[in-house]
Amino acid sequence: MESVKDILFNPRLLAPSKHILLLSHMRANSTLIGHLIGSHRDVSGYYEMHIGYYSWKSLINQKLHFHQGDPEEPVTKYYFDKILHSEHYVSADVLLRENVVTLVCLREPLQTINSIVKLYSKKHPGDSFTQPDFAARYYIERVKTIVETVKELVKNKQSYYYYDASNIIDNTQDVLNDIQTFSGLKTPFSTSYRKFDKTGERYYGDSSEYIHSGVVVKKPAETLALDVDVDLLQQCENVYRQSRDYLLENTWSACVHEVV
Repeated sequence: MESVKDILFNPRLLAPSKHILLLSHMRANSTLIGHLIGSHRDVSGYYEMHIGYYSWKSLINQKLHFHQGDPEEPVTKYYFDKILHSEHYVSADVLLRENVVTLVCLREPLQTINSIVKLYSKKHPGDSFTQPDFAARYYIERVKTIVETVKELVKNKQSYYYYDASNIIDNTQDVLNDIQTFSGLKTPFSTSYRKFDKTGERYYGDSSEYIHSGVVVKKPAETLALDVDVDLLQQCENVYRQSRDYLLENTWSACVHEVV
């Protein structure tokens, strides 16, 4: 009933909108890209909403979900969400819709696993993600799921935009320019961003001091001292390399640069 009330009090929520959906995994600088995208005047959404996308109705649910949690934010032309866990199902049929913009991002495995273990050891010491092998298996499953979803887009000749997680820090402007062009936004993104109500809060992404800065910060390199099964780590590397090669080969920007 809450959703019905929201629509009655704000019928603009039913107006057509575009939806920017990022398919990625944990610890891939997704909080940063979410804040950069969500700070655009025509975009609402900056954190992971923890919802699935099953049909066109899920896109309306995305808007309702966001405005229930952030009632002071305006109704906009675009809505952003990131999906980092396969338990939140994303139907290829949703991504094939004309009003959906699909972004895809991967981070290399050793840095990712290290970051997951470090985060959970500090914030959730009893969680399975404190175990490197568990984090590695999550990484393998998640990357495979992302690629299988993207293959459906490629089969149906639907474009997506892929970027490496490191590039949002090392080549921020280039990535943002590509996303602006690919999404059809009329005005450019800024390389600085707003501090939102949920910035840094538990369950809403990165809670480190860096996210509060409002600008892209290059963090110092983390010490890597993980006790990961050698064969499992090699499997992570193989999945990453093969997946990244496929994603780069078929991404929208590769097609654009080929034409140019």
